[in-house]
Amino acid sequence: GLRRRAALVRNTRLRFEWLLLACCVVPVLVVAGLGSTLYNGWRHMYFIAAPFCLLATGGVRALAAAARRTRASWAYGLAGGGAGATLAAMVSLHPYQHMYFTAWVDRTTPGILRAQYELDTVIRSERAALEFLLARDPSARLYLTSEYQLTREPSRDKGALPAAERARLVSVAPGRADFFVLRYPSGRAELRSQHLRGSPRPASVPYAPVLYTRAVYGNTLMAVAAANLALAEAAVAAPYRAALRALQARVPDVRSRFDVYQDAHTVSWVQEPCRPEDTEPWFFLHVAPADPQDLPRNRRRQGFEVLNFSFPERGVRIDDACLASIPLPAYPIRALQVGQRQHPGDARPLWQADLPVAPNPAYRAAYRRLTARPPTHRDVFDVYVGASTVTFAKAPCAAADAVPAFLLRVTPADLEGLPDRPFDDLDFPFFARGARLDDRCLASVPLPAYPLRHLTVGQWISGAPRPLWQADLALPPAPRAVQAYRQTWRALAPAPPAHRDVFDVYVTATAVAYAKTPCAAADTEPAFMLHVVPVRARDLPPARRTAGFDNRDFRFSGQGAHFDDACLARVPLPAYPIAYLRVGQFRAGADPLWVAEIPLSR
Repeated sequence: GLRRRAALVRNTRLRFEWLLLACCVVPVLVVAGLGSTLYNGWRHMYFIAAPFCLLATGGVRALAAAARRTRASWAYGLAGGGAGATLAAMVSLHPYQHMYFTAWVDRTTPGILRAQYELDTVIRSERAALEFLLARDPSARLYLTSEYQLTREPSRDKGALPAAERARLVSVAPGRADFFVLRYPSGRAELRSQHLRGSPRPASVPYAPVLYTRAVYGNTLMAVAAANLALAEAAVAAPYRAALRALQARVPDVRSRFDVYQDAHTVSWVQEPCRPEDTEPWFFLHVAPADPQDLPRNRRRQGFEVLNFSFPERGVRIDDACLASIPLPAYPIRALQVGQRQHPGDARPLWQADLPVAPNPAYRAAYRRLTARPPTHRDVFDVYVGASTVTFAKAPCAAADAVPAFLLRVTPADLEGLPDRPFDDLDFPFFARGARLDDRCLASVPLPAYPLRHLTVGQWISGAPRPLWQADLALPPAPRAVQAYRQTWRALAPAPPAHRDVFDVYVTATAVAYAKTPCAAADTEPAFMLHVVPVRARDLPPARRTAGFDNRDFRFSGQGAHFDDACLARVPLPAYPIAYLRVGQFRAGADPLWVAEIPLSR
């Protein structure tokens, strides 16, 4: 036994095979055990392909050698059967043999491969779409919009078509296209979540009538849809024309650049007459569910789901009209917002509107309970601060009152471990958290579970230089926070301050503290100035490099506390090397009450 084991250890070929096996298995186990992020799928793991191929080649050689020694036909049959099954699958899928997936992977559930893998990476499917269009329509010019790059740039597939046929293909903007060539035609808006509370999303299909598709294992790679119903068969176009007539017979829920109609399952955009430029911007649908737990995890804090789509994904031209439609999620819905943006990530929409949704009766009861007591703060909206929520209420309330976004910044009570930006940003649009009832508005936001000492509330419009209105609401400091301030003051007081003025300013390795004793409430009413000038400008956030300093101005109610006859505010400093600090106090629109510069050596 021992000699045999020693001989195996000295076997160079066996050691090499074990090394190859480790190179294949260990990286996969490490990724699975550590939960490592694999950007762009499995491309980070392609390095294991080489040792895997070497190991497989050695296995085939060993199998062949065993077959020769024992003259066992089963070994040849096993090797040939495995290779034959793979070859047969690749031949049957031609020219999409690169789509082959092992039988161990679920290939029966429609769309499952597309949800987990990147398919058609070499974009072979568009050639079939172009050949279909060229054969179907004898027109001298075929105007199409494609999600592929092949119709806009020279490519191998496009070059494989005859020159005369290629000249017939003209790529145009969506509003001018007669045909859409869609890659993975499901609509980006419907790929967010496959199941919500066990209710599947509506079927993923393009809205325009599909003339031709190619699919592998139930995963649609490409579809050709009729963007212009005048070029589709009458039987294909009839349901769309009937749907348009049915919508136009109703009063739209919203009149804007598009008329918007809502029913139990869909939201539709209609415009007549429709110009090509009207369909260039992206459409969006914001959905606020009745229960925030229905949202994808990364959208629960915002309180709504964003469903963007382009006109080729969900639209069709019917004579002189445009019609786009998108299914609604299966969960119960509390509010909807529609509109268009020039690009999906634009901060300001070209237009937007709230779709009327019947409010939950609980809002009326909540409003009655709130107005029975005085608000915490009165302004454009009355603000009520409870143990676990902040509520904004207004009566009478017009639709324009709820258009600006709402400001809600939350400062924790615990001084320790404050981040560089020591508040929690809970800003929200009204439709995501509120409802209009008769002539009243009510919006409620749950507060974080940690102890709080300060809230900033208000309203703002994107791009405006300052909020429409804003208020700082100081909450009673938690006993733990007050004790932390006392301990900080006891530690600072024996040492001389870095600067003496209206406030004494102390600088430690990690923070700046403003202290005063005795201290009245009026002393802490002006805002505090804190400008951090680094040794290296590149250490600043990109937005602050032109200014040359990091602006950390603050209100005392957000960073400090009164205790005994003293007051103390403490702000953490960034970790990068600092040249000097500019400190002081000021009121908006006036010269500083006092200002000083404190050079630092760190």
